[in-house]
Amino acid sequence: MHSRKNINSMRNKLFLGLDGGATKVLAQTCEFDLKSTLITPNGKHIEYSYNESNNFDSTFKPTRLLQQQKEAKKNKYTFSKEEEKQSSSIIDTIVKIILSSVKNNKISHVGLCFPGIKTTNFDGISIMANGPRSIDMLSQLNQKIKSKLGHRLSIKTIYDDSECCVIGEIKSSLGKLKNCKNAIYIGGGTGIADGIILNNKIIDIKNHKELKRSWELIMPNHESVEQCLSLGGMINQWNSTKNIPVSGTIELFNYARSGDYFANNIIEKAAKAFTFLIEKRIKFFQSHNTKPEKIVIGQRLGNLLSDKNNPLSKLILKNYNNQIPIEISTDRRTAAIGAAYKANENIK
Repeated sequence: MHSRKNINSMRNKLFLGLDGGATKVLAQTCEFDLKSTLITPNGKHIEYSYNESNNFDSTFKPTRLLQQQKEAKKNKYTFSKEEEKQSSSIIDTIVKIILSSVKNNKISHVGLCFPGIKTTNFDGISIMANGPRSIDMLSQLNQKIKSKLGHRLSIKTIYDDSECCVIGEIKSSLGKLKNCKNAIYIGGGTGIADGIILNNKIIDIKNHKELKRSWELIMPNHESVEQCLSLGGMINQWNSTKNIPVSGTIELFNYARSGDYFANNIIEKAAKAFTFLIEKRIKFFQSHNTKPEKIVIGQRLGNLLSDKNNPLSKLILKNYNNQIPIEISTDRRTAAIGAAYKANENIK
């Protein structure tokens, strides 16, 4: 039996969840409720853009993906000065947001999730499609945190952002997947966060022989689901062909509304990619003699689709005739909350 004092001392433990994206980092303080075993956000989240850091270069171009994959395979890396500088500006921003978050709080543990393929020890980023690599990210972060806070806090590992999105939806008091036995999660932002819950278990898609992630799923047009369905992918398609760049999908949708053939083509491909992805996922459930209870769409893609009037929502709903209900998650803090939950799990 826990004594009342013991429960309270646990409950007052605060965890900081950090979600690093392509352009900014989001921080959310959370507390863990022993009774419900759910994690709850405590107060408002904060966000810092990397471009607030002096070193950040908004025109930075990542090393070609094929080159990155070669170097990661050999474990021999060549970083340009620009890549190192870009990486250090991201690290500085993460440190800054941690210091800002711990100022008035008794935060005891920090969890960080980040996109990209991690190093074998989960202490760095070895492949990054939309930003700089950083193979010693963790040691750089902890060194800088230590110089400011002593031994008060350290980050143990870098979590996968897709997994943290799913955990945030399952284990958060605000999550759309709590008490859900079988479900599909699709989070869309710069890339796609893939999630599957089968018989109450989160499936590790990257190590599963039957499953492919969105960037590995190739559609009949020879493009990946991620290239077509992620917001980053849609913008890249436009910007690599048109000489008037767009900074976001809203601008792209405006072009589509005004009848631009190319913008409408991008949106049609995104809707097809959605249907293609769902069909693949449903087949997986069928091979395990079950079907998903729901599909949850989150992150910025969720925010977009919560507006039923934009061209992508209309097309997806028109094409989608499956019986599985779709729920939209518009809470942008989900991955950060998932990272805080993992930090709590890793204490044990």
